Amino acid sequence: MPLMPRPCVYNVAMLHVLSWLITVEALGLAAFPLAYYLFRRMPDRGFSLAKPLGILIVGYASWILGALGVVPSVQASLIVILVALACVGGWIAWRERVELQAFVVGERRALITAEAIFLVFFVAWTIFRAYDPAIDHTEQPMDHAFLNASVLATSGQPEDPWLRGETISYYYFGYWTMGAVTELSGVPTNYAYNLALALIPALAAMGIFGLVSAMVRSESRRWGHAVIGGVAAGVVLGVVGNLEGVLEFLKANAIGGQGFYDWIGIDGLDGPAVTPTESWTPNDFWWWFRATRVINTFQDGQGLDYTIEEFPFFSFILGDLHPHVSAVPFALLFLGFLWNSYRLGSSALNWRAPYTYANIGVMGLSLGGLAFTNMWDLPTYLVLHQGVVSLKTYSASGWRILPILRATEQTLPVALLAVVLYLPYYAAFSASVEGIGTVTTTTRYPHMFLVWGLPLILVGPFILAAFWRTRVGADWRRITLYSLWIGFAPYVVWLIMRSQPIGVDEGPMGRLWHVIPFTVLIALAVWSAMAFARERGPNGISFALMVATVGLGLIMGAELLYVDDSFGPPSERMNTVFKLYYQAWILLAAASGFAIYYWLAIRGALKAWKRAASTVWAAGAIVLLVGSLYYTAAAAASKSGFPDRETTLDGLAFVQQRSKAEYNAILYVRDELESDAAMLEAVGEWFDAGLISRSTGVPTVFNWPGHEIQWRGSHESLDGREADVARIYESMDPQEAGNLLAKYDVDYVYIGSRERSKYGEQGMEKFPEFMDSVFNQGDIDIYKVRK
Repeated sequence: MPLMPRPCVYNVAMLHVLSWLITVEALGLAAFPLAYYLFRRMPDRGFSLAKPLGILIVGYASWILGALGVVPSVQASLIVILVALACVGGWIAWRERVELQAFVVGERRALITAEAIFLVFFVAWTIFRAYDPAIDHTEQPMDHAFLNASVLATSGQPEDPWLRGETISYYYFGYWTMGAVTELSGVPTNYAYNLALALIPALAAMGIFGLVSAMVRSESRRWGHAVIGGVAAGVVLGVVGNLEGVLEFLKANAIGGQGFYDWIGIDGLDGPAVTPTESWTPNDFWWWFRATRVINTFQDGQGLDYTIEEFPFFSFILGDLHPHVSAVPFALLFLGFLWNSYRLGSSALNWRAPYTYANIGVMGLSLGGLAFTNMWDLPTYLVLHQGVVSLKTYSASGWRILPILRATEQTLPVALLAVVLYLPYYAAFSASVEGIGTVTTTTRYPHMFLVWGLPLILVGPFILAAFWRTRVGADWRRITLYSLWIGFAPYVVWLIMRSQPIGVDEGPMGRLWHVIPFTVLIALAVWSAMAFARERGPNGISFALMVATVGLGLIMGAELLYVDDSFGPPSERMNTVFKLYYQAWILLAAASGFAIYYWLAIRGALKAWKRAASTVWAAGAIVLLVGSLYYTAAAAASKSGFPDRETTLDGLAFVQQRSKAEYNAILYVRDELESDAAMLEAVGEWFDAGLISRSTGVPTVFNWPGHEIQWRGSHESLDGREADVARIYESMDPQEAGNLLAKYDVDYVYIGSRERSKYGEQGMEKFPEFMDSVFNQGDIDIYKVRK
């Protein structure tokens, strides 16, 4: 198939974009009446969260029906599910038509603003992806493989494309939900991959705007305050970078001495450039990647603490469709449910009201979907849920023990449903977690500042200002004890758990001093949240402080404990820092947006030194914001190659440019093979390894062995596979090769440059003896077992 002319390519891409966008809007519109019914205490009645809610419901329904063998997950069944959701929504809308009409008129600016934010982000990220579409680096191939497997699957449990006969042993619900949108829209996965990467930041920006603007509107009637708070939260969440980009600018322009860079101690940032750059962006290859590899401690040139500090904007430009990225809109959906529940009238559940069952049911579905998308999120959001309902109960009942204990009746049903609704997944899932370990090498303060400088300068003063404005009540002693207990509890756990003595400099007191800024901020945040809740009932300030508390707790927790998984020293806490920091970024972004509103609200009442201090704070925040936005602009320009590259949204265009025959082979495998077919290809890791299976979802015997071991935690289902693949290609005996193909129920064999390079030419001559050629172009051959 020849390369298509450029106008044809643009027309195809535009049709795919429109089909994708119409599908997402249809999902949001179908789910909005249900959101309207559930989100009773949000000013926009859940409009800003309706799209992820619709994607969640349709994705879950198709998954559970397929997993239970009721209905296969195909495009037709997805359309039926969407129509059913629309019918339920239509019934709710008709029943509430008078109130709904008045709501749309009264809140039209909120609805228009939220939708405008979604469209601006979606269009902007679609343009970015058009300049950088290739699915060819880091772990993008894995993401593409799982997306294709989810689209190809009909049972609800996708087969692992790189381990024939086994289901995916990973939290794959993010791929499944994006796969549902892909099937509904009819967009091919090589385009859908990039459109999903544009959709996620758009949903996140819209969701956090709705959440934070609702929090602000509980405190202020000024629409401008709500817009500023919501937009600011969206900027912190998905637009800014961390401050490492400033160091890249200094290095590229030969600013700073060697001693400064040695003191900073970032791998690869080894000194000022010999010749200053003539560009406004650094010239190093993938310089922007170093912003996520800041934290490490070096001793005699060896790293002792290799970690990953990814943040949303980096994820969006990198282009990995990983679980932690896909989970962002669903995390905000659950935060929206928490805010709504917090603001509902009674602290006790009314089990006679249908709304109670609907609200708890959908919250359980939301939390379970969040966990299925990214398992690390489950404990974090359960803790936040319990904290919020406890705070609400305290505001209504004070320190009476029974009501506070009964607050768990709101958490337990949600937690149980989050597991029960997704039991088919948990029954097949295996993890490589061995327990909890204690951190020995902690984060240096300069690195902490580079990663968290902007969020902390926004949230920290907000906590202090809120504490300053609280009143001392009759129960201040109990509040103080409770706040100190929460602030110091992680340190106490570390103190109890540490299994080996450490040096004097890193002893118990040294570690206490290391985390004391976080313990103090957490204690003050909890104290202030309780004081405001006692005085004013459920309110935006208390909720923002609770969100900030959990965010700060995640950062502090990674300085004390880590999840012991498959990564050993010096990377033992790599995944813990990675996943907890990502969650903290989302939570602190929401708190930051509210903090900016709070500064605007109280600034007019500040006098003398307080007003001067607030001015200094604002100036410092602006400086750090500008530094963070430099990373945004420079990294986006460097990664996209804007404006010099040709544009396309086809993630496999790089294959077409390199080898039209291989591109056509991928299309043949995707479009012509039976739905239960499997194909043999060469085993490898990274780069082009598994190109056919990952680009089509058609499984192969074995590929990406290092990742398979990491996902499954054992070699039990892997042993012998790589040797068998080699034997099939290299053997001169057709019967032996045929028996091995039958062992894995594989009826197609792919032969291209990778197979010939790895296994040689000699063994390839046997395949025509017992197989039929079904595809031959250039150096590509595909054979099918002769029946």
